[in-house]
Amino acid sequence: MFYERLCDICKEKGTSVTNMLNELGLSTGSTGNWKKGQLPKGDILMKIADYLETSIDYILLGEFRSDLNSDEKQLIELYRITPDRAKYKVICDMERIVQEEIKKFSAE
Repeated sequence: MFYERLCDICKEKGTSVTNMLNELGLSTGSTGNWKKGQLPKGDILMKIADYLETSIDYILLGEFRSDLNSDEKQLIELYRITPDRAKYKVICDMERIVQEEIKKFSAE
């Protein structure tokens, strides 16, 4: 259900649905309808997904729908479970590895 998934995502992000809606300047009055199974309008979903740094697909379905292959999906999932303090290092390491591989490839 949408509302339960939204609560879980908010919890993962260290916030609550009410706090998120307040920070977005949105009414908290709709949460009762969401608990009953109604979905927010598209523009609200986009704001929520943006705020939570996720996709609308993930909020609605609990999965990503994209053209990503399994390796790319695995990288994303690994990044998501990486502690915040280590994410910068992961990005820097990936950039370094990519640059090294580009240099090797162009030298061949």
